[in-house]
Amino acid sequence: MKRFGIILAIVGLIALIAGNFFYGSTINAVDSSGSSIITTGMGGNWTFKLPVFAGGALFFLGFVFWAASRTDNQHHDHLI
Repeated sequence: MKRFGIILAIVGLIALIAGNFFYGSTINAVDSSGSSIITTGMGGNWTFKLPVFAGGALFFLGFVFWAASRTDNQHHDHLI
């Protein structure tokens, strides 16, 4: 579980960083509200950064699995 968490965190970090290289942004001159900056994909179409979001989620899950594997559940004090 510890190794799996580390692998998930590394893959998530790679997707988080590398995903930003495939996207660009342009300014929408028509709209000045919430969509004033438009994220564009490789083809120039409007999109959102799914690999970056998935990379962040994988990094978080990897951290959770790694932290859960560090707890020592072998020693219990039982009251008799």
